[in-house]
Amino acid sequence: MLRNWNSMGCMHIRTRVQQILRQDESSEKHHQQRSDHLSVLPNYHRPKDRARLPAPYVAQWALFTLHGTDRLLLRQIRSHMPVLRYVSLFLLGLLTVCSFAEWTPYNLGTSGNRSITTFNGAIYVATYNVGIQKSTTNGASWVPANTGLPVSGTQIKVQSIGHSDNALLCGTESGIYRSTDNGASWTLANSTLTASATIYANKFYSFLGATFAVFSGTVGQSSGGVFRTFDNGDSWLQGFNGLSSNMTVYNIDQVGTDLYASTSTALMKSTDLGQSWTQAGTTNYAVYAVQGNGSRIVALTTFGARYTLNGGDTWTNSTNYPVANPTAGSELIAYDSKYYAITKSGSTGCYRSLDGGATWEAFNTGLSAQNTFAQEEFHASGNTLYIACALDIYSTPGTTTDIGASETDVLPAPYPTLFSDRFTVDLSTCPTGSTLVLIDATGREALRLANLPATPVRVERSQLVAGRYHCMLIDPTTGAMRRFGSVIAQ
Repeated sequence: MLRNWNSMGCMHIRTRVQQILRQDESSEKHHQQRSDHLSVLPNYHRPKDRARLPAPYVAQWALFTLHGTDRLLLRQIRSHMPVLRYVSLFLLGLLTVCSFAEWTPYNLGTSGNRSITTFNGAIYVATYNVGIQKSTTNGASWVPANTGLPVSGTQIKVQSIGHSDNALLCGTESGIYRSTDNGASWTLANSTLTASATIYANKFYSFLGATFAVFSGTVGQSSGGVFRTFDNGDSWLQGFNGLSSNMTVYNIDQVGTDLYASTSTALMKSTDLGQSWTQAGTTNYAVYAVQGNGSRIVALTTFGARYTLNGGDTWTNSTNYPVANPTAGSELIAYDSKYYAITKSGSTGCYRSLDGGATWEAFNTGLSAQNTFAQEEFHASGNTLYIACALDIYSTPGTTTDIGASETDVLPAPYPTLFSDRFTVDLSTCPTGSTLVLIDATGREALRLANLPATPVRVERSQLVAGRYHCMLIDPTTGAMRRFGSVIAQ
């Protein structure tokens, strides 16, 4: 595997060099010259003797003092100067391929890979007709994780894999299944949602304490569209108020405190965690993928790749994006200050933008020819970006620290988590002016406290009814909303 290049590369180079040199030893003249040269070397051990060493042998004497196989190899190279040029070109080509490989394969050995996620240190891949495959060795080995998933004949018709804060979720043609033991077993968590060969959970997203399931098919009650859960799938809430019945939702992304959804008829925006949606700016046309960062939103639309700096009121067309009219199945991800796109256009494969979607370049080195044609989904985790392809999965390194993993490390925890009259949040390490928001079990905003001091803050129960509330904190400088725990009002 290329992932083992650092430990194995030098061995491969040395082996190949020795093979090349041995092939060139057919000349008895070269062999005799090398023997003659070496025969004089042992007589020149002392400094004063080395001073008398003839010039042609000086370099070989230095090589003679080296150790074992390395010494022999270097003497052979010195004696084969005509071959050295060929060897250098070979090594340069080999090192170039290794240095500039953009994607590293995992050699999964299956076809029909649809979706990928990471959870609790393991990689999970959903492979249609095969089921869920799990690796706890960074892809060095894989085991099936299918106990409890529905079987049709000998096939397990999985379409997607994702997770909430503390459970894995799998979309199948028989409904959504949940695992609370890292894939060791699965149970149905579909509630009243529709499940069939055409209507199923196609993607999972987690934003601000809510987990979203984006379904295939057009929007409709308990059919296609968007559904949300705050309890790991025990119950699912409709999340498509404002979306028209002829819409197909493709993906969702969080930008600041807002959510954006790409659909078959418009780019839609939600300011209340998916409870309701309105059209974003002037985008009354098909948007197949959307990602944002700060004030910038990048989208793959029926008019090509575009970006906006004002929430969609005006758009600028990207340069060098290879597909003039993207189609359904196109994908975007914002990762490591870059944007990556699955073009869904034959051998065009994957493209990358280093300047916020303004210009694009191909990013396919390392992918097999077949997998350049058949790319399905991105997934980012920590400092690794994954891509699921039909015949394998691949990864590329980055420098980003996963946001979801870092939030709980830096944000305060509310206490006590079970309260009657009040609870406290210590904001001493947070900037002055933060805003605290409580979201109830239905996804509605129940309480908002703005412009808070950088001190411990008491939150009075006031009119809060009994139940669980997700605690969100809005940064006053960036506007980013992050979850930092839950509390339960008795």
